[in-house]
Amino acid sequence: MDGAPLDAPSQAPPIDKRPFGILTTAGMPALEPIEPMFQEQILEFPYKHSTGPTIGRFLAGLRDQRQIWGQRLAGSGVTVPPMGYSEVDGSGEGAWVAVGPQGTVTAVAVVERPLAGLHPSEAPFAFVLVRLDGADTALAHIVTEGYEGIAVGSRVEAVWRADGERTGSILDIARFRPL
Repeated sequence: MDGAPLDAPSQAPPIDKRPFGILTTAGMPALEPIEPMFQEQILEFPYKHSTGPTIGRFLAGLRDQRQIWGQRLAGSGVTVPPMGYSEVDGSGEGAWVAVGPQGTVTAVAVVERPLAGLHPSEAPFAFVLVRLDGADTALAHIVTEGYEGIAVGSRVEAVWRADGERTGSILDIARFRPL
């Protein structure tokens, strides 16, 4: 400090009392309005995603062998599709188990008016959770034929895509149908 007494008034800068956001253009030439510029662009990020050994084996079973694989995991029983680890204790892979193509419906949601591009069928259908024979968890899929009569506890079976049409996707099971 320069020796001024502590109770002396300080020299603060003057306060600008103009409303916030108002700018003046004094001395600037008037500008013509400019039309906004637009550019349409599509960004793409192509990538390949490895399914890994667990889901890879599951999907290969659907594609090649027409076999549905589950995996016995600690605390979860046989999970379909397999996960590769136990959600209960984090332990690694369990034994592979072939499960049946038939099962029991554990949940149903009927779609009477499917939306094109959103739903997997253009005709009315039901989303179902199916606990396949030999599995302890349920697989999500659809029922198209006979969907009106599907209820919890109904028995269904997998309908496979034709040979040569299967690609290693869950859609290799085209749908389930009532037994």
